[in-house]
Amino acid sequence: MTIWKTSLIGWPLMALLLASCGPSASQSASRGNASALYDPPTIHLVEGELYRFQEGELIGRGQRFHSDYSYRRAVIIGEK
Repeated sequence: MTIWKTSLIGWPLMALLLASCGPSASQSASRGNASALYDPPTIHLVEGELYRFQEGELIGRGQRFHSDYSYRRAVIIGEK
């Protein structure tokens, strides 16, 4: 009989421990906010401005770069 009572006490304790091991609300909210960052559809480089990248430096000549999404949309749909 005492083994039965001990095992009944163990289940709620185990559930409490498992719930405490999961990510807290603030941690999961901070990861979810990354998707809310603005990803511009196009980027215009200013003429004469120096841009530094990992691969090297690039002087802006008024180029316009599309994001992957806007480029694919333009190719598939035929719109800008």
